[in-house]
Amino acid sequence: MNSKLIIYTLFLGAAVLCAVGTSSARRDNVIARQEPLLRYSIVGSSSCDKKPCYYEVMSDIAVQKFLLKLARGPQERDVARVAMEGSAVRIADLLALRLIRREGERYVLNFALFTAADVKRIRDTSERYAESLAAAILTRRKEIEEALRAYDAPGVDPKAVAYFLLGCASLDWDGLNLTADKGYRKTTEQRPDGTYVPVAEEVAKISLEKIYWGSHNATYDGVHLTSFGDHHSLPRFMLPDLLWRVPDLPPSYPDTLKVALQELLAASFQRIGYQLGRIMLALRDGEKSSADLARAAGAKEGETKVLLHVLMVLDYITEHDGIYRAKIPILTKRDEALARKILAIGRQVMERWLAENYESIKGELRDLSFLRSGVPFSEGFTMIWHYLFGITNRKLVEAGLFADPYAATRKYKGAIPVVYELALP
Repeated sequence: MNSKLIIYTLFLGAAVLCAVGTSSARRDNVIARQEPLLRYSIVGSSSCDKKPCYYEVMSDIAVQKFLLKLARGPQERDVARVAMEGSAVRIADLLALRLIRREGERYVLNFALFTAADVKRIRDTSERYAESLAAAILTRRKEIEEALRAYDAPGVDPKAVAYFLLGCASLDWDGLNLTADKGYRKTTEQRPDGTYVPVAEEVAKISLEKIYWGSHNATYDGVHLTSFGDHHSLPRFMLPDLLWRVPDLPPSYPDTLKVALQELLAASFQRIGYQLGRIMLALRDGEKSSADLARAAGAKEGETKVLLHVLMVLDYITEHDGIYRAKIPILTKRDEALARKILAIGRQVMERWLAENYESIKGELRDLSFLRSGVPFSEGFTMIWHYLFGITNRKLVEAGLFADPYAATRKYKGAIPVVYELALP
């Protein structure tokens, strides 16, 4: 599976509260006002065209309360009946989605749900183990820095290239591939609405600042735009994030017109994403004029100047006397050998480190809620691995191997953007 396509948001998407049928209007109003208790996502893919649907079921507050109750331990059938009274979701739906299972006269949690206490345990444990993983990477520091000397794009910090290639493409993307291939984490299971492994986390006020684990990606006709950073600094004023925000249209517009205009805007953003990417790729070899960049983007020079203005405001490029230069990492075919070298180092370190530490981590976290319920450790390891490599990336920033997403000179903090045309994991 391509790890960049995994639907796994680290529980940061806002849960959608759906109006559900209840036994009284008063209960309806209470539920509608309640804040979500869980953030939830999947590893894999699903569709609400099929029922029951995971996302619809999980948005129900009564379901969230019941699942948190199960995280504390098995519940009797009568307790479950009372907990779900008035909800549009049936116990049969939870059983069908395998979010719970029945053992005799009791129901038991049957997927990786992390309570706030669980998350604290994972973070505390990950801090210690990330120190070890960062140290293992730093033993290869000389090789990494020697490889980076091949990167000669004027105005671009090689440490930002290391942050992307090693922190994102290796520890994140290839790390997810490796942990799946080795069976450390489970990624697929057939369910009524798709093939996926569900995961949820109790909502809590826990900062994600400087835990660098989130890549946002889009491809425009072979040009890849990525931003990689923490999920404390959202929203990101970077690409492709800004191209995903198709403006809302006034409610007075007819529905058919709104759909048509939104399709037009989405298609326009696709074209703009490609042109912005081509401009950046053209700057990999050095500074260029607006005429040069117009030819690279396949655009008229007047249109190109508008695109260049956007890139300057985003702090992707600088301009002096009509000549433009890149400020962010750009990787083209000429950087293939560099990328392969860095990825190989990352893979070698991860393989050895995981072989030496996986069982120990599993043992230390054996009292997490979902493990006490008999759910395999591999079903929760996607989240645990994110904490491990996300904190490792912070430590590599602190060690000076990586560029700092929060550097004082950085206009938009918390993440670093990149444009590339290589085939990465």
